[in-house]
Order: sequence, then C-alpha cells, then structure tokens
Amino acid sequence: MKIAFIYIAEPYQCYHTASVASALAALPGHDVTEYYSFPETVDHLRRIRQALDVPELPLRAFPKSLKARLLKRARRLDQERLVVLRENVAELNTYDAVVATEYTAGVLKEMGLSGPKLILLMHGAGDRYVNDEHLVRNFDLTLVPGPKVADYFQERDLLRQETTRVVGYPKFDVFEAVQKKNTLSFANGRPFALYNPHYQRALTSASGWMMPLISGFRAQSDYNLVVAPHIKMFHRGFGIRERQLRRQQDAGIMVDTGSSAMLDMTYTSQAALYIGDVSSQVYEFLAIPRPCIFLNPHRLAWRDDPHFLHWTFGDVVEDFADLMPAVARARERHVFYRPVQEKLFRETFGEPLLGASERAAEAIARFMAVG
Repeated sequence: MKIAFIYIAEPYQCYHTASVASALAALPGHDVTEYYSFPETVDHLRRIRQALDVPELPLRAFPKSLKARLLKRARRLDQERLVVLRENVAELNTYDAVVATEYTAGVLKEMGLSGPKLILLMHGAGDRYVNDEHLVRNFDLTLVPGPKVADYFQERDLLRQETTRVVGYPKFDVFEAVQKKNTLSFANGRPFALYNPHYQRALTSASGWMMPLISGFRAQSDYNLVVAPHIKMFHRGFGIRERQLRRQQDAGIMVDTGSSAMLDMTYTSQAALYIGDVSSQVYEFLAIPRPCIFLNPHRLAWRDDPHFLHWTFGDVVEDFADLMPAVARARERHVFYRPVQEKLFRETFGEPLLGASERAAEAIARFMAVG
C-alpha cells in the first residue's frame, strides 16, 4: 500500500507527523513517501529520525512551476501553497492515501484528488478559530489529539464519529526523543519566561507590546526572557522584522526567529512562565503545569468564547501597565489556575501522553484495510 505524507508549509509540520510516518512505514505492507515544499524541511526530518533512531524515508520535493516559485519569492505563501497542491494532484493520485496535518489539504478533493483516501492528522489544541476549518469535511479520516477537539468539530457537523479517531498528540513522542539533547540555560542562572505571540494581526500582542515587554524584562531581576514568536510572523517583510528583533538580544534576552528550538518544545518544556496570546503552544507548555499570562491588547470579548478557552489558564492582561505586576505575582497565583490547566490538558490530549505516533499509524492502517 502506497501512502504519501505531505508537508505543505513550514518545517513545524514535521514535528506533528514525521513520527507517525515512521511508525506507519514500520508496519508490513505500507510504503511511505514524504513530500515537502520548504527545503529546510529535509534537515528537520533528518534530525527527528536521528532522535527517534529510525530509518529515513523516501523523500521528494514538490515540483514547482515558475508561478509557484515567484509567489514564494514574494512571500505569498498561502497562495503558493494552493498552487503547489493543484500542480501535484496527478502525482498524489498515484497513491492509496495522502496524509496531511493542516486543513488546507482538504482542497485537494476540489482540485481533482480522486483515487487516494485523504487523511488529516490534526495538530494544535482546537481552541482558535481557523478560517479554513470547514475543509475538515473533505477528509476521509481525521485523527484528533483528544475528546475536546473531536467534540468541537462534531458539534459543528464538520466531522462524523465513524471517520474520527482520537489518537493523542504525536509531537510529544518527538519531544521525548529530542529533549535529552536540548537544554537551555542563561549565564546568570535565572529561570526564563517564554514570550510566544501568534502571527494573526487581529489577535497578536506583538505589534504594540513586544518591544515594551522586552524593556520591562530588562528592568526586573527575577526572569530571563526568550522571545519566540510563531514562525509565520516572519512571512513578510523580507527579513527586516527578524533583524530588528534580533538586535534586542542581550545577556538576559534571547530572541529566536526560526531555529528548531521554536518547533520541538525546547522552550515550552523548560520555561518557568508562559506569556502569549492565542498560540496553541501553551498546551504543550502545560505538559508540566506552570504559570501563564495572556495578553489582550485588542480588548477582545473573550469570556465564555470557546476559542479562548486557554485564557482560563492564567491572568489576562488588557492594559500594558498591568503586565509586569502580573509577571511578579504569577508564581503565587498559579495555585488558582493549576486545576483547570490539568483538566483541560487531559481533555485536549487524552491519556496516555506518549505512544500517539503508533496509535495514529495503527488507526490509518486499520482504516485502509477496510476502506
């Protein structure tokens, strides 16, 4: 049985699906080939497989037309992704199944994908509304991390129980393998806070608060600071934003605009405090319950909104003047938030935490055997 795993966005997708591809390839009768769009993906796949101590898999770059290459050069990555998918439908139609980790791949059915089963290995925690989540309907099988995500999509008639499987979060398997090699420490010995803003303009705290936040941390002595925005924040601007941000780095401030540590849970696993807005990485941080602070500079009406469920994990700051006082009291206030952190983490990722890669591979194999 021939199965294609496709990585159609930045290398962060590798950390959600590569371990599943390897587990599936280890099952008799399953030939797995991986396709990638970003050249950097190759190094990340190699790194993951070395950590997991499993063989590399056949790997192919998606062929790209001049139009696709020009779109990428202009950093119109969402448009480029659709062009690349459309141009490779014929190639993907030669497989028995195509596995992807983002909703966008659902358009393949509308572009003419007709032979293979289309399988979604969902990543993220399911709190944030995504514009193309309606495309979930187009998948023949959807693998979700936990009951919370399954309930969300089934209540909206986007998923059916018979084509949904709860498998856990494979990224934790990858982290378990790579964590032994990645330890972050600062020369002054202080713990560090992680600032992890999202890229969506209507939701992010970065545009107005990032630089003042960095200044605020320079003026205190309890924490160092790691600034690690969502990788998609740097899609546009031709590197100007990255260079400006990196100039903020000093002995107590670390800035990361694209290393593997942003993707493999190095920061979320080791930070003493999480500061963010709407990134699902906060759930990865809560594999070990710890203090959180959420920034709401747009004063969004978030209470009782399921897309902001994670804002119940810590204090929500709407006035920048309240941010550093919230940082100072975060440890003592964590006692109020820990129970809800533990409850929602279980509902989001299920139990047991490890072994999701094998569970996902077995779910795909069983589905294909009867499909």
